[in-house]
Amino acid sequence: MTNDPPPNAPGGRTGRAFELFESAPRDVPTGSSPTIWSFPGMVGWLQVAGKPVAGPWPPHQQPRPDPDDEPLPVAIVEPPRPGEDI
Repeated sequence: MTNDPPPNAPGGRTGRAFELFESAPRDVPTGSSPTIWSFPGMVGWLQVAGKPVAGPWPPHQQPRPDPDDEPLPVAIVEPPRPGEDI
């Protein structure tokens, strides 16, 4: 379980793949199209693959820097060229 805000919260995350169809009907009437539940192996894989990994970063990797820490670009005004009127 993560501390992420719910998917419908402002600025919240989008749902994990399994959350998109976890409430789909499991009993399909005869003659209609099958749902994703026809593929139990894929559903099980998505349940496991969608979980966050616990623990620290591996020693050979560094976490991505926070984009808010990077300075924004600064515009530099060009000096007027000789002979040009402003």
